Amino acid sequence: MAAILALPAHGQAAPAPESVFPGKVRLVLPRVIYAVANVETNIYFDNVVLAPNSADYVFDVKCEKGSILADRWTYKPAADEVGSFPLTLEVRDAANAVIARSQSMLRVAPATAGAGVPTTLLVVGDSLTEASIYTQHLLELAASANGPALQLIGSRGPDNSPAHGPNRHEGYSGWSAQAFVTFNGPLARTGQFKGRETGSPFVYMEGDKLRLDFAKYCAQFNQGKTPDFVTFALGTNDIFYGTDENIDKLIDKILGYFDNLVSMVHDFDRSTKIGVLLVIPPSTSQDGFQHYRGPQRQTRWQYRRDQHRLIEHMIERYGSREQDNIFLIPTYMDLDAAHNFVTRPSPWNAENPDESARVIDGIHPAAAGYRQMGDMIYCWMKASLAEKSEQVRSALHSDVGRLALRTKNR
Repeated sequence: MAAILALPAHGQAAPAPESVFPGKVRLVLPRVIYAVANVETNIYFDNVVLAPNSADYVFDVKCEKGSILADRWTYKPAADEVGSFPLTLEVRDAANAVIARSQSMLRVAPATAGAGVPTTLLVVGDSLTEASIYTQHLLELAASANGPALQLIGSRGPDNSPAHGPNRHEGYSGWSAQAFVTFNGPLARTGQFKGRETGSPFVYMEGDKLRLDFAKYCAQFNQGKTPDFVTFALGTNDIFYGTDENIDKLIDKILGYFDNLVSMVHDFDRSTKIGVLLVIPPSTSQDGFQHYRGPQRQTRWQYRRDQHRLIEHMIERYGSREQDNIFLIPTYMDLDAAHNFVTRPSPWNAENPDESARVIDGIHPAAAGYRQMGDMIYCWMKASLAEKSEQVRSALHSDVGRLALRTKNR
């Protein structure tokens, strides 16, 4: 027999909702999680808490949709699934006590949202973008049934070359948010990359002063039109050498430059939807940091602490800005940090030649990891296109209604 829920008597206050708190594991979820048919959306538990070993805890997701696996909550909507569904994630300790709780809203876009609609996207980022893999995946997703007619904007393409095909972007290895705001050089807007000689594609000289000018950029690369979407995938280089002592001050500086970039776009046209990618975590293995030695040394755990702190600040800063056309794209929670990084066979040690697969780069994922990043951007775009379609339909219905009323009153 199903349990019967007692309703409050007339005039009696409803019970208070369960409290939300990050707890000692610093659980962090975005306000909105996006999903669409035939694209997998995940919450990898290790990515949303800060703990040396997340396996020490039990994770429980309460949601009408999705399934709980050992390492994640996962959901791939069917073609007919659509709507918004509350999601609660609880973390429990060995005594089964809830030590952290967070809530989000799962937003499932219609499979047909924006189907065939001409859509432009500018992707801005560091080496994760320069790799040109998640941008290619976006083109492939859009080319599938019910995808938008997607056009990517940018001066650069695969192989660090000037853009010469549909896969284009503004991705620069080693760059920070500050670089896009301040760098100026002779090779700016050429698609070439030679360190600081490249110059930010958005920085222009006006008289004897440098300034961000998105209108000029769009005149050169998008026929003077504002893009429908812009994404910023930055932060990895900005925080790489952060420490517990300086990370908050460092992040304040970083987000100041993020604000500059957001303002740059919206000063030209506030209708452009800006997606801020929540920085992906490193590989779960310290092996991926074996090459960061000497003055450049960094450990996986310290970088993971820095990255988690940046996520907390980003959510606090931009997490409730949808009305300003600023959105958070939860790429950090969807990446399989245990399996989707590049590995290479390596002997256990000098005396044991048996080989194991060791991660060789703890920051840059394998192709599968990049595609997971693309999945999250695509889900966000489909949700935004669905909202736009609904607004158009509502406006049309209103116009029809007003016309009918005027006709009736004549």
